[in-house]
Amino acid sequence: MLRRALVSVEDSADLHHALGLSLIRQKRAEAAVEELRLAASLAPQNSRYVYVYAVALHSTGHPEQAVMTLQGAQNAHPNNVEILNALISFNRDAGNQAQALHYARKLKLLSP
Repeated sequence: MLRRALVSVEDSADLHHALGLSLIRQKRAEAAVEELRLAASLAPQNSRYVYVYAVALHSTGHPEQAVMTLQGAQNAHPNNVEILNALISFNRDAGNQAQALHYARKLKLLSP
């Protein structure tokens, strides 16, 4: 049904996001990442779409691309707690302790 709707409204970030989530549930991660990428690119003002896309990238073995995506999102949405938490976690997991600490300090400023 989502694919049929996209034929009529191909530039709908909401539909691409919903399809991406559906594909994740179907264990079709690579196809899901592309739909989530489209959603994030069509609606960069929607921090949730960018966050979910970055998490999908990280989960499919693209941690560097996930961090770069989140860094761009953090610049656009500097007070977003989800994005900061993901940046802390992904950098920590990659062994980038200085970067993780940098984002942890930013997060602390938001909720002292």
